[in-house]
Amino acid sequence: MSDSGAVGSDDDDDQPVAANDNGPIEVPYLPRRHFRALHASTKRWQFMCCHRRAGKTVAIANHLIRAASLNGRRWPPPRYGYVGPSFEQAKDLVWAYLKQYTERIPGIRYLESELACILPTGATIKLYGGSAAYERMRGMYFDGIALDEYPLLNPVVFSTVVRPCLADYHGWGIISGTSNGDDHFNQLRLRYEDDPRWDFHIIPLSATGEEALSAAEAIELTQDMSPEEYAREMECAFDAPTEGSYYGELLNKLAQQGRICAVPPDLSVPAVSAWDLGIHDYCCIWIYQVAGREIHFIDYMQESGKGLDYYAHELQTRALKGGYVFKAHCLPHDVEAREISTGQSRRAYLVQQLDEPVITAPYASPEDGIAACRGLLGLSWFDVVKCRKGLAMLRGYRKNKMGRPVHGPEPYSHGADAYRTFATAFHLVGGLAAQGFGKGPLRRKIRGLV
Repeated sequence: MSDSGAVGSDDDDDQPVAANDNGPIEVPYLPRRHFRALHASTKRWQFMCCHRRAGKTVAIANHLIRAASLNGRRWPPPRYGYVGPSFEQAKDLVWAYLKQYTERIPGIRYLESELACILPTGATIKLYGGSAAYERMRGMYFDGIALDEYPLLNPVVFSTVVRPCLADYHGWGIISGTSNGDDHFNQLRLRYEDDPRWDFHIIPLSATGEEALSAAEAIELTQDMSPEEYAREMECAFDAPTEGSYYGELLNKLAQQGRICAVPPDLSVPAVSAWDLGIHDYCCIWIYQVAGREIHFIDYMQESGKGLDYYAHELQTRALKGGYVFKAHCLPHDVEAREISTGQSRRAYLVQQLDEPVITAPYASPEDGIAACRGLLGLSWFDVVKCRKGLAMLRGYRKNKMGRPVHGPEPYSHGADAYRTFATAFHLVGGLAAQGFGKGPLRRKIRGLV
């Protein structure tokens, strides 16, 4: 990685990083092929998932150097930051790279105690390392910040600290790391992958060839790492099963069988929705159709802070756009609880909002619900695009060290609980068809139907 070259060049010709009063500034860096897209991007936000030996730290350090050198603002002086998971990592690794690639710049100054370097233009690059080091950035302005090893950082560091710091001067950000399964790093990817303000760089070992590691070393790694570890660490697989995942291995088998693919709606078959309700928490809804012996999941929606009327309208909109009709809507067993403020259950409210029958799923223990889900996963097909967030929720649903399902503020349990509503109410939907019910609310109870 120490070949002669320039930051951000798209070919092998040496090009200047920037120009100051004394002429061009050059550093001994030639970007690897897989990082040239990062250096060439004009997007404000960059998401970068790299395998362990890709060289991302060197690329980030040089990206900061080039940006600081090119910034011509004199006052207030430009400021750039690097945030890593530990002080030792920032000092022993990133600080060494920063000095290595800037030592040829005339007039460069290093503040060892502060892990900061000041370029002749007055621009500063400072390193922050440690679990709470980013707290020192609150209230400061920055022109660019790189958050490295993001899976090891606090999940709120970007939204609550870094993002406000970049507001004053329209600063840019890099979120980088190595896949650790379906964690907050992956959730950020899922949230912004369709946002035109973001660029995404996924760099697995299989895409870098021998520029990063020899083929022999890559083969030896597969012998010394578990398949799940290798998939996450070296192939950037966010869907590799995490420790304690209930459904991850089953979903990977479905993917291998080609059952996570394009699943268009069948216009001759009615659709059913399965819910997990939440207002301040997430509300998650699966939409599926039964086609013969197959269950086709054609869509998934997930929101928080919305009213029930929003979800009812959104379902109607999606059905109209997709050209299909609903047969029924399945709600979890706790939907029957009455709210004190209104004296009305959420089920009663939804009956008024929806044209189709509303089914209350019978109560099932978490263990029985998970067993029902596993059984029906073997019959399921998922649309790879529209259900991608729902699949991430199923993969992230896991057990704790005591062997109990993890339920918390993250959305995994909500998406999985919506699938459990589908599984526990599935036989009731079949019974609904047999009874020949049409539109409108059901008039009497039949084995849990209300």
